[in-house]
Amino acid sequence: MHVLISPDKFKGSLSASQVCEALEKGIKKRRPKTIFTHMPLADGGEGTLEVIQQLHGGTWITVDTFDSLMRPIQADYLYLADQKTAYIEMARASGLALLAVKERKPLKTSTFGTGVFIADALTRGATQIILTIGGSATNDAGIGMAAALGWKFLDVTGAPLDAIGENLIHISSISAPALAETCIFTVVTDVTNPLAGPSGAAHVFAAQKGASAAVIKQLDKGLNNIATFFGSIASEEGAGAAGGLGFGLMTFLGGRLVSGFDMVATQVGLEARIAAADLIVTGEGRLDEQSLQGKGPVGVARLARRLGKKIVGVAGSVDDSAALRTQFDLLIPIKPAAMPLDEAMRRTGELIETAVRAHATALRALSS
Repeated sequence: MHVLISPDKFKGSLSASQVCEALEKGIKKRRPKTIFTHMPLADGGEGTLEVIQQLHGGTWITVDTFDSLMRPIQADYLYLADQKTAYIEMARASGLALLAVKERKPLKTSTFGTGVFIADALTRGATQIILTIGGSATNDAGIGMAAALGWKFLDVTGAPLDAIGENLIHISSISAPALAETCIFTVVTDVTNPLAGPSGAAHVFAAQKGASAAVIKQLDKGLNNIATFFGSIASEEGAGAAGGLGFGLMTFLGGRLVSGFDMVATQVGLEARIAAADLIVTGEGRLDEQSLQGKGPVGVARLARRLGKKIVGVAGSVDDSAALRTQFDLLIPIKPAAMPLDEAMRRTGELIETAVRAHATALRALSS
């Protein structure tokens, strides 16, 4: 039997590669002659750059940049010099995880630090830049990123504005730099929200970034204001990703938005790997209704279904959802009901091994 193991990370406990190892150990104890292929996965979020480096190499470039509150930090991105390609994870500079809860202020935060990443990659000769834009602390429609590359945002008197969320509403004109069009920008996101309005960046995502109801209304007015400069782009799917950074990358840099899972699947040659296996095992920390909205394991499951392969999902916990169950031939939760979550997260590797070993008979039946 040939088993392809292709999970995402179990956030907060194991990387995708460590999950692969735990799954193999558990299955191998009952099926020692099984052949395994490991294909660690990511869906464009945290961990995607590590997966890309494992497959394609590249060098981590450390840059002096800024967090979303414009405090100096050092952060890195992945550069493949032979391909002149940079992979940038915006959350490493402009991410919510870099802020304490009391520091979450979307009126004040900026994507300027992400723009510094882009500027550095361009100076190295990058002709392709791929940006993953999940986990943002910002709601500035990408004007911070653009400011780092030379754009200027002016008020009604012609005075320059700081490129932060609260100033979106005050923009009266925009001054563009003379940039050579030598780079292709690909924007990785599974968010489909437009820039503004009830389903836009502010109303859907700003609360988790620290915005009150009044601040959300102010931010949305600002998003609507900057939308007036660029026509229909603001209504496109994904324009509202990362507090409008999706919009900013499309408008200021001509970026093209793509699905996170689709991008990673193409990079790793996932379809061919699934076709060559007898059984596919995937998983992540939790499988639930949200997993159906572009998450990696459900993407693996759908691809396996299309290729006529049996698919198993392993997770810390599994939502008892009919829509989720139809995607998998077998779902295996690893956390005992009585076990505290913090203990389960410390023992994730052990729990994975135990759970898949307990389902050895079912796995054998699926692979036959």
